[in-house]
Amino acid sequence: MDKKEKTLVAKLEEYAEENRISCVWLDDANPKYIPVSFPEDRVVFMNSNWEYQELNSFALAYEIECVLHKSSSVKELNAYAEELIQAI
Repeated sequence: MDKKEKTLVAKLEEYAEENRISCVWLDDANPKYIPVSFPEDRVVFMNSNWEYQELNSFALAYEIECVLHKSSSVKELNAYAEELIQAI
């Protein structure tokens, strides 16, 4: 991750914490494993080895929105994630 991406991820983690969402980074996961969330538990699992590191901020925003909106609609969540990134 470049510096800009790391800064955005850090801000998203702060936002998640403010909204009582836990972000767990898995350090030994397969690079193919995508980030996931469990809205009912208010937790997001991110993969530190994910093959698309440049998309970590978008994936984290997306998973945070899954928790906040308890929605699995890709269209809705893409819009929410884009709004969150713009706001931060």
